[in-house]
Amino acid sequence: MFFKKTKIARLIVGSGEDNPDIRYATNLSTPDNFIWFEVKASKEDKPYQACVMSSLEYDRAKESVKAGVDVLRSEDFLGNSIKEQILSIAKKFNLTTLEVPATFPLSIADNLRANKLKVIPIEGLFFPQRAYKEDSEVEKIITSLRAAEAGLTRAREVLALSTVNNDNTLTYNGELLTSEILRYEIDSTMLKLGMAATGTICAGGLQGSQPHNVGTGLLYSNTPIVIDIFPRSLTTGYWGDLTRTVVKGKATEIVKKAFIAVRDARDKSKELLHAGVIPEDIHNFCTQYLAEQSFPTGFDGTNNYGFFHGLGHGLGLEIHEAPRLSKRAKEPFKGGEIVTVEPGVYYPQWGGIRMEDLVYINKDGNGIKCLTQIDDTFEIE
Repeated sequence: MFFKKTKIARLIVGSGEDNPDIRYATNLSTPDNFIWFEVKASKEDKPYQACVMSSLEYDRAKESVKAGVDVLRSEDFLGNSIKEQILSIAKKFNLTTLEVPATFPLSIADNLRANKLKVIPIEGLFFPQRAYKEDSEVEKIITSLRAAEAGLTRAREVLALSTVNNDNTLTYNGELLTSEILRYEIDSTMLKLGMAATGTICAGGLQGSQPHNVGTGLLYSNTPIVIDIFPRSLTTGYWGDLTRTVVKGKATEIVKKAFIAVRDARDKSKELLHAGVIPEDIHNFCTQYLAEQSFPTGFDGTNNYGFFHGLGHGLGLEIHEAPRLSKRAKEPFKGGEIVTVEPGVYYPQWGGIRMEDLVYINKDGNGIKCLTQIDDTFEIE
């Protein structure tokens, strides 16, 4: 009777390594694509969820799958391809309509439509609840964040052990210190802690004026180095995120002033965060505060300058996910979100300063809990 009543299902196709929605739905990490679906006979019925796994992954999936998700064998459905298996699922569950994420593969959607199934892409969040973290998710994110802090600690150690040459280059372990060497020291530290590092930023000098410039080449004393570290746990798939800016030696007056302004902007923004506040308002406050400290934002016809990115973003199974803390984010925080708070100022004349903490927005409306523990050490002797 259940199968005969069913008409509509939610469906995802993807790999646990690359698709955060299917990872969230199943708790499974796989290199290859598989199928997850959810069907309901009526509004009163509890949804039936299942994933369809190959023989290669079936036994492991049964041990690791999220509670409430059935594990089915792909061999129990007709066809060797995912397209054929979905058609077999649709027949078994009497499906006429499939709701899929907006990123659903076009070739599969075309094939399903050619076989008389209605495919509806869901715009926005396929799982809106992903924006609100359960306690177990908070702990997973904290674990990744602690690894990022260990990476930053290692970077500071390397800079402290480096010697300054007459031309302001740095020598570490008998060779000139570069962004690449510093990045290796950070990433290898996190790898030992079970983290994958992708795109760690070690941007010195003028490279730091471009927020996502990963940094290349020689590093120098007395100039800012933006270090942005965002590891992903190889076990859980959850990310951490941390940014600090450091100077080996002594910062110039403008750089020191910028550091103080960004640090204070971060801390004042954190004080204003709570359930019920509109993210746009916090972002606009931060932009205005930095301008009042003599760090305005604009475009000079060639370069952006000042604070020209969002104040923060959600973090979880994606490095950038809902909600956003930006000038276009008008939906009030509800509590339970984890977001970064990362103001920065960037000027092509001297470089950039960015500082980032990770915070949990309390559900009771009473402010936030800052998850980041590492200090703001700036100048390194």
